[in-house]
Amino acid sequence: MTPEQIELVQRAWGKVTALNHTYVQEVYEELFRLSPELINLFPDPAGMPVAKVSETLNTVITSLEQLDALGFIIRDLGRRHRKFKVEPHQFALLKQALTTVLARRLGANFKPELAEAWSQMYDEIAALMLEGLNQHAESTA
Repeated sequence: MTPEQIELVQRAWGKVTALNHTYVQEVYEELFRLSPELINLFPDPAGMPVAKVSETLNTVITSLEQLDALGFIIRDLGRRHRKFKVEPHQFALLKQALTTVLARRLGANFKPELAEAWSQMYDEIAALMLEGLNQHAESTA
């Protein structure tokens, strides 16, 4: 990502989240609308990890300049998603849900250059998570 794209994404993120968790809650709702069977990945749908996901997204998006340094953490996050039985194809659904909610919240401010920057950011993060998801199971003991 270029510095300009990072700035676009971070500015948009600040506008839609203001560090509250409603964005992530909307993303889950959109994700389940797109693919209702995904709710089965959550043992307790009432106890969705909204706050944890919000905090993780905030950390990654506000640290995009250091994405290379965060790579090992993001790969580990992908590895940990194996226990939830996440499948690689589901990352495309999540991208669609994240983007739809962002566009809905920003309205006319969701311009093509932001859409491109957001897409590139998601693809880079998802690629790292997929590396972790696809790693051979290692002993955690």
